Amino acid sequence: MRCTQIFNQFLVLSCTFGSAKAFSLSSPTKLSKQSNVALGSSAVEAVSNAVLGTPATAFDDGICPFEITTPIYYVNDKPHIGHAYTSTACDVIARFMRLSGREVFFLSGTDEHGQKVEQSAEKKGVDPQDFVDEVSKSFRELLDLMNISNDKFIRTTSQEHKESVQHLWKTLVDKGFIYKGTYSGWYSVRDECFYNESELVDGKAPTGAEVEWVAKEESYFFKLSEFEDKLLELYESSPDFIAPKSRKNEVVSFVKGGLRDLSVSRTSFKWGVPVPGDEDHVMYVWIDALANYMSALGYPDESPEGNFAKYWPASVHIVGKDILRFHTVYWPAFLMAAGLPVPKRIFAHGWWTKDGEKISKSLGNVIDPVDLVEKYGVDPTRFFLMSEVPFGNDGDYSDSSMVYKCNANLSNELGNICQRVCTLAYKNCDNAVPQPGDLTSEDESLLNSAKALREKAAEAIANQAISQYSQAMVTMVKEANKYIDVMAPWKLNKEDPRRMKTVLYVLLEVIRYSAILYQPLIPDSANKILDQITVPKDERTFAHLESSPVQPLTPMQPPVSVFPRFEIPGEANTAGKTEKPKPKKVAQPQVNREIDISQLDIRVGVITKAWAHEEADKLICEEIDIGEESGPRQIASGLRDFYNAEDLEGQRVLVLSNLKSRKLVGFPSHGMVLCASNGEMTEFVEPPADAAIGERISTEGFSGEPASENQVGKKKMLDKIFPDLKTDDDGVATFKGVPLVTSVGPCRAQRGMAGAEVA
Repeated sequence: MRCTQIFNQFLVLSCTFGSAKAFSLSSPTKLSKQSNVALGSSAVEAVSNAVLGTPATAFDDGICPFEITTPIYYVNDKPHIGHAYTSTACDVIARFMRLSGREVFFLSGTDEHGQKVEQSAEKKGVDPQDFVDEVSKSFRELLDLMNISNDKFIRTTSQEHKESVQHLWKTLVDKGFIYKGTYSGWYSVRDECFYNESELVDGKAPTGAEVEWVAKEESYFFKLSEFEDKLLELYESSPDFIAPKSRKNEVVSFVKGGLRDLSVSRTSFKWGVPVPGDEDHVMYVWIDALANYMSALGYPDESPEGNFAKYWPASVHIVGKDILRFHTVYWPAFLMAAGLPVPKRIFAHGWWTKDGEKISKSLGNVIDPVDLVEKYGVDPTRFFLMSEVPFGNDGDYSDSSMVYKCNANLSNELGNICQRVCTLAYKNCDNAVPQPGDLTSEDESLLNSAKALREKAAEAIANQAISQYSQAMVTMVKEANKYIDVMAPWKLNKEDPRRMKTVLYVLLEVIRYSAILYQPLIPDSANKILDQITVPKDERTFAHLESSPVQPLTPMQPPVSVFPRFEIPGEANTAGKTEKPKPKKVAQPQVNREIDISQLDIRVGVITKAWAHEEADKLICEEIDIGEESGPRQIASGLRDFYNAEDLEGQRVLVLSNLKSRKLVGFPSHGMVLCASNGEMTEFVEPPADAAIGERISTEGFSGEPASENQVGKKKMLDKIFPDLKTDDDGVATFKGVPLVTSVGPCRAQRGMAGAEVA
C-alpha cells in the first residue's frame, strides 16, 4: 500500500512539473532570475521532494523505501581500509537514493559478542564491555571521518538488540527449528565458524584461520538441513539475489554439497546473548549478529507505522566476500524458518591488497584509513576507493595509484574545468553568471550529454556498479574539458564576447549537472563547486537538474581551488607524509650554445580533430591548434597502439613546431607531438591544464631564439637534443635535468611516467 501511495504521488508530481521543461537548457535565453518565483514556493518545495526514483531492477522497484546495510564490524581490533571501503560504498548508494527522492535507512554498527572478543579483552586485562565500548567508538569515529551518512549505528550489546534476538530465537524454537544436542567438530575462533573435515585445507579453515577440535560440547542446533531445497529454489527463482554472479556460483555449489544442522550456541564462553530459558548457553555469534539488520528497525514491532514494516525486507546487504556464506545460506534460512521475508539482494565485494601483496600485520602493510585521510583528504580517498576497481572485484592499493588517479580525474580534470570556467566568467562577465545567446549544435551536444548523465549514473547505482557510476562522471568532465579547449573562450573574449558568454554559460550548466551528481561520491567537494557557481543549497537534489538551471546575472563568488594536486610518492618528511619538494636552484648549464633546447620551438596545443590513418596501422592523423592565425596544424603520430583516435579530441599536447612538413604514408605532417616512452608504454607530455594555447615552452638557462625549419633539419638538431630530453622521478619533462615549463607550471608525462625518453 505504501509503495502504491508513493508511486501515485510521483505521477502527480511528474504531471505537475512537466512544464518545468520550459526552463530546460535547450532554450537558456528564456531563463530569468524569476524562473523559480514563477513556479511558486510550494511548487519549488514539491520539486525538491519529488520521487524521481531509480531504474527498476529484478530486486528493487526503484521507488519504495530503501534499507542498505554494511555488515556490522567485528570489534576485536581497530578499523582498516576494508571497513572504510564497505562503508563508503554503502554511503554512495544511500546518498544517491536520497537525492533521487527515495526514503532511505542506512545502517551500520558493530558486532560485539563472541569468543574472539572475550579473548581479546582478556589479553588486555579489561572487562569485555569496556573493551567493546572503546573499539566500537573507533568504528563510529571512522564513519564520521569518512563522512558516512548512516541513519543508525547499532551495537549488539545494546538491550534493544538482545531483546530482538531473543524474540527471534523463541520464534525459531516455537516453530520447531531449534533443538538441543551435542556437538563435536572443527571450530575457528577467528571466523566464529564451524567447518566440516572435508572443508579443511592443510589442517586449517578455507580462510587460512587456525581451527580447534571441539569435543562433545552440548549445543542447540538449527535445522539447516531442512532448507537445502528451499535455498536452491530461492537462488533459482531470484537469480539476482546474490551478486556478483561469480559469488552466486560458490554459494550454490556449497548448498548442493549438502547442509548439516548448524550449532547455534556455545557453553565454553559467556560473552554473548544468553539463550532464553537456558543461560548456560550463549547464542552462536552469527544468529546474534545477523539479526541486527532487523533489530535496528524495531523488530519484532511490526506495526504499520514502524520502521520494520516500512523498510523490511532490506533492499541490499553489502558484505565482504569472506562472510558471503553466512548472509546467503544461514541468514535466509533463519528468516524462512521464522516466516519472515528474506533480503532482496546480497552483494559481496572483494578484498584489497597493497602493492600486490596480501594485507597482514605480519607483513606490516596494513592500510590505516585515518592515515589516508590525513595524507590525501576525505573526498580524494572516497573517490579512489570507489573508482579504482569494479565494485565486487579485488583491488590493489598503492600510493602512486592514489596520486595518479586523484591528480588526473579530480585535480587536472574536474578541478581544472571548474577553475578555468569560474575564473573566465568572474573576470570577463562582471563577476556574475553570463547571459547566454543562441546555442550551436556543439553546445546542444554537450548539454544533452549532461542531461543523459543522471540516467547513466542511476542505472549503475541501481545495480551497485559504483565504479561505472564514477566512470560516467569522469567521462562527462573529460567531454567538458574537450569542449572548452575547442571553443577557446579566452580567444572569444577578444573576437566574439557574446559567443564567449554562451560558451561559459553552457559550461557552468554542465558543471552544475556534474557537481549535483558527484555529491554521493565526493560530497564536500561537490558542494564547494556548487557554492562557487551560485546553486542554492535547496536546489541540489536530482529533481532540480532539469528545473533549476543556473540563473544569468547571478553574482558569483571569487574562484577558489577545490582539489589539491599531490606530489608523486618518493620524498617524505620524518612524519611519513609526502611533502612538496622545494624548488631547486638550477645553475647556468655549461653547454654548447650552438645546439640546445631553446632552438626548438615547442608550443602548447590542443587536438581539435583526430582520426585513424586509412593506410598506416600505427598512425593517427590530427589537427592541432597551436594558436596560429593560419589555423590548426596537420600532424601524424605513431600512437595507434596506445590511444584511440576518437578519444583524442580536446587532448592538450606539446607540439614541436619548427620542423619541415613531410608526408607520412601520403599524409602531410607538419610538426611533432612530444611523448614520453619507456620502451613498453608511450604517453603524451602534457602542459598544465590552464596554459594558454600557442604559448612557447621555456627551459631555465636556455634562452636562445628558435631555429628555422631548415636549420633544424640540416644541423640534425633532434639527434643532438633528444638524448638529453627525459622525464624525472616526478614525470616532469626535462632537458639536461632542467624542467620544460610554461608560465603556469611544468610539463609532465600524462600518467607520471618517470625516467622515460621524450621525443
